[in-house]
Amino acid sequence: MINPNSPLSDEKPLIRRGRVDSVNLYEVKENELELLEKGPEGTVQLNFAIFLFSMAFTCIVALATANFKWKIMETIFAITTVVGILLGTYLVLIWWRTKASITRVVLTIRNRIDDNVSQIELQESPDTQPKEPENDVTSHS
Repeated sequence: MINPNSPLSDEKPLIRRGRVDSVNLYEVKENELELLEKGPEGTVQLNFAIFLFSMAFTCIVALATANFKWKIMETIFAITTVVGILLGTYLVLIWWRTKASITRVVLTIRNRIDDNVSQIELQESPDTQPKEPENDVTSHS
């Protein structure tokens, strides 16, 4: 005996479909797909910038609240603060300049479809609504 939930069952599944007015299909070129797959180029720079800013602000708090026993430790914290802020700012600027590339690619893909869909195109679409069954009346003469 075959289980009704088994994939070997010969019964076809019930398929229910809700009508959709329109569907937008966007064609994507190979290089656009690769760019979208890789993601934005500057994500590594942004991650390092966040790390450097966190480290710099931690050093600022340490400089403001701690009493250093050795002057060299205070100097190391001060240098770390300055380097963290400068390098973090540089990396954020690099990220800001490269982040627009993904947005431009997506806008290019979206602009391939004209927003003004004519009524003629909508009327020529096939009728996908289920039809009412006709009365099957046979006449006997």
